[in-house]
Amino acid sequence: MEKDDENYIPEDIDTSLTKEDKDLDEIKAEEEPVNEPAEEIKIQVKAPDSEQTVDMPVMPSVVRRKMTVLEWLNAMNWRSNPFIFNIVPSLFVGYKSQTERISMALEEKHKFMLILGPTGSGKTTLLKWLSFKLKKYDVLYIGKPPQKPEEFVEIISSKYRAPWYAFWSKKIRSIYEIPDFLNKKLGRKTLVILLDEAHEANTDILEWLRVLNDQVENMSIVMSGLPVFEESLKNSLETFVKRVTAKIELLSLTKEETKELISKRIIHAGGRGDEFSDAVVSSIYEYTGGFPREIIRVCDEIVNNAIMSGSTEIEFTAGTAAHREEPVHTAPAEKMTAMQKEILEMLSKRPMTPGQIADALDLEKYKSRQHAVRSVNNVVKALYETNYLERRKEEKAFVYSLSARYSTLFVKR
Repeated sequence: MEKDDENYIPEDIDTSLTKEDKDLDEIKAEEEPVNEPAEEIKIQVKAPDSEQTVDMPVMPSVVRRKMTVLEWLNAMNWRSNPFIFNIVPSLFVGYKSQTERISMALEEKHKFMLILGPTGSGKTTLLKWLSFKLKKYDVLYIGKPPQKPEEFVEIISSKYRAPWYAFWSKKIRSIYEIPDFLNKKLGRKTLVILLDEAHEANTDILEWLRVLNDQVENMSIVMSGLPVFEESLKNSLETFVKRVTAKIELLSLTKEETKELISKRIIHAGGRGDEFSDAVVSSIYEYTGGFPREIIRVCDEIVNNAIMSGSTEIEFTAGTAAHREEPVHTAPAEKMTAMQKEILEMLSKRPMTPGQIADALDLEKYKSRQHAVRSVNNVVKALYETNYLERRKEEKAFVYSLSARYSTLFVKR
């Protein structure tokens, strides 16, 4: 057989069935006689010591049991799994009116803008998209607020670091030199600071940003945070709130935007973009509520299920739905006590320790604060064990927050 023949297979590629495969096929043949030959399936493999790929015919039973991740991706013509958690600004979809509002506010040189949304709604992706789109601005993305205002000396210095040979350039030595430095450095250009996770910023940081923005002529600050951030500002920094001239809220994508998100990610990975049928997309949308991060997580699970089953047909699998429903149903709050509901409502706004939760409760119902904390501990532990809550250890206490899959339900309510 010639190499140019479309059925040519290099001699050093073993396409024979193993003894286990043969035994399995014999058992299946005895139980379910087949009158017609099985449809031939081909997968692309790379020939040894060569960059050339060839089509290798294999039986469907072998594909289902033997297909590796790479073989499955090759069969789909995908370079990689499109649904890993990575932020690619060019793949941002949806929130058209919100992005237009932010863009207009920046054009008008407003000083403070606020982006609010629950976890997984796309706040970080939007900020990254802005940093990608704002070509005519100086853009500084800060992924997490610093703990002290003095840290901005290094942040600004890193942004405008002089070449190693420019020994004559002036260096910033304190935060009090930053306004004058920026005014001279920027000239007519505008600096846009994109501050992510702004709800974690302490009062000193926010107050210093307010002062800095007042003193630098061509500067705008866009902050993103959880919905509780706005309430926190109103309670502690009312003068700061009055300076926020543009506010947008991110909730969820529409069904059409959900389809666009899935399609763009697949195309980015080398696929056609229509591998997920409308029915599958509808199921994903209903399950996730249109939350971008949940959409990606569920799509990743669907892809992994398809790889494990050896099927190139994308389905909204029963395994995904089962994972969704365990251990409670879609209306979990109906069977909860009043205290459980109250605690979940608190944690849907921000992470808290049992002590902080107790302080927010009506302590008159308890003999002492210690009794309240003990009662809260029992409740949050039970909610954690049933997957309503997530937690992390900070110093001597656990900090509890609403788990990702239940945050969608509570935001909707």
